[in-house]
Amino acid sequence: MSKRDEYAAKMKQQIDETNQAIDDLERKAAKASDAAEKKYNEQIAELRKQAKETTAKLEELKAASEGKWESMVDEVERLSQVFKRSFNYFKSQL
Repeated sequence: MSKRDEYAAKMKQQIDETNQAIDDLERKAAKASDAAEKKYNEQIAELRKQAKETTAKLEELKAASEGKWESMVDEVERLSQVFKRSFNYFKSQL
């Protein structure tokens, strides 16, 4: 397995784990009051959007040429960190 494939697999696993955690939080949010549930659902929608953006950039990285993929790592890492921070913030609000 190439270094790029290893990196992509690691990032995919992190995204999948965070998506699963979002699913869990979504179930918890459904038990909140109506006003809180609406707010949580808006935040969950934003998290899902960030997850899609991160996944799309990861797919771009996987399709990139051997020389270009390494230059894309920083952007994938940045998106991943923003996604994680948003998730952790939302989780702390529940």
